[in-house]
Amino acid sequence: MKMNKLMGAVVLGAFALTANVSFAAENAEGVKEHFALTIKTLKEAQDAAKTGNEPACRDNIKLAKQHYKEITGDAAGKHLQDAMKRVKDAQALCEKEGGAVEAAGILAEVVATMEKLRK
Repeated sequence: MKMNKLMGAVVLGAFALTANVSFAAENAEGVKEHFALTIKTLKEAQDAAKTGNEPACRDNIKLAKQHYKEITGDAAGKHLQDAMKRVKDAQALCEKEGGAVEAAGILAEVVATMEKLRK
């Protein structure tokens, strides 16, 4: 009896884990959505950086990177990867006091590149 309960709990636990796992965008619409969300959050990071708000800049960059991870397939080409490397530079600047304003310029470049790639 104890073994049956244990097995049931294991099966339910495994099901619960697989049901909650976040999957990368598996279709064109999902890729478009995450691409748009990546750009949106990078713009928000840029706006925060312009005002010198380092914490908001960092938080939005982290969120943008999470959305970027969901972009799969041809949409995740080399140009997009290069743009996201520049985001790391901006993030490092946002982690320094007074560095956010400089990060805003980098983020502007990245957003422009990503908007071109999205088309």
